[in-house]
Amino acid sequence: MLRGMSADRENVGRRVRAARKLVGMTQGQLARHASFSESLVKKVEAGSAPPSPAFVAGCAKALGVKVAALYGTLGEEVVSQPSDDANAVAELRSALDAWDDPRPEGQPVTLDALVQRLDVVSKQVLRLDHADAAYSLARSFHHLYVIADDNGRAGEQARSALHDAYRLAATVAGRLRQADLAAIASERHVQLAGRTGEPTRVAISAFHRTTRHLQYGDYRTGLRVLDRAREHVGTSSADRAVSVQLDLRAAVLSARAGDQDEADGYLDRARALSAEHALPAEPFFGIDASSTNIAVHWCATPVEGYDGTEAVRRAGMTPVVDRKRPERVGHHHIDMARAWVLHGDREHALGELNAARQVAPRATRNHPSVRETVFALATRDRRATDSLAEFARWAGIQLT
Repeated sequence: MLRGMSADRENVGRRVRAARKLVGMTQGQLARHASFSESLVKKVEAGSAPPSPAFVAGCAKALGVKVAALYGTLGEEVVSQPSDDANAVAELRSALDAWDDPRPEGQPVTLDALVQRLDVVSKQVLRLDHADAAYSLARSFHHLYVIADDNGRAGEQARSALHDAYRLAATVAGRLRQADLAAIASERHVQLAGRTGEPTRVAISAFHRTTRHLQYGDYRTGLRVLDRAREHVGTSSADRAVSVQLDLRAAVLSARAGDQDEADGYLDRARALSAEHALPAEPFFGIDASSTNIAVHWCATPVEGYDGTEAVRRAGMTPVVDRKRPERVGHHHIDMARAWVLHGDREHALGELNAARQVAPRATRNHPSVRETVFALATRDRRATDSLAEFARWAGIQLT
């Protein structure tokens, strides 16, 4: 029989309950401080509702703990990884630390060759080959540090490439669950953006900055950062594609702040920009103005407000299939699994989890929402279910 988790440390709800009791809060008090309903607090603590990222961030702020503590992924915790991943992380960490003491190997590499190498890294990230991407970035950084010190336009172009490398490194480190390394790379590209000679890169860095506002529940501040970022965006096709990305991020921030109408306004604007102009889907590494990404966000935002029925309705109108973007498609299925739990259909929820597993297996196994969705399914339906048990074994989730 499936009876939830085998230990308190494996469930956000139980961690929330333990932290709440430690500070002497009732469920009602926590609900008020975190801006969620008391009934939702009760459901999450009981394990019958999967916690949204907004819920976890709100509870962390109210309880005075780190978001990672509620997810059970504290930064200092050594994450179990395949040895190749661990070695790649070590090389990337060493390369980021060598910014003032670069040690390029072999003959000097031209900027054009380095840009081509970064293009390969971007494709590796899209394919979720994060260890290979980390190795390649580590080798590239040493050469980029040297030529980024050049004066004039050549130096600006090199710093633009270094800006790309830092952003890719932040993404790769995050996917490999190295939050401190991702933070270092993020700070570097934010500081460098204004020295590239390309104002749009200031906006791109601002977009990435708001990841932290999402993580820590500071949604209105994140929206203000994006508003300021738009001042640096021009009217070229590439700039308009960046505007789409900013609007998609604003939609998520608004949804987590509890304003679905505002979120839909940003989504409408992104969709209109995409329809009115022939936008490049990926004008810069890490910027995705594709119709796939717009559809993923349109379906996902209602889930942030625990409206599973609306999310399911939208997903039924907008099939998300894109072989070039396994991470985006996998993320969509993970969101829809949570939507189906909220909608009350466990079979569809499990089907979405398996769809995510097929498209993006490693990302699915590591995603905190997957674990919490599995726990919610196990808590809601205590029948012995072989299919759920098999998925839990594959994902490394213990159910007793």
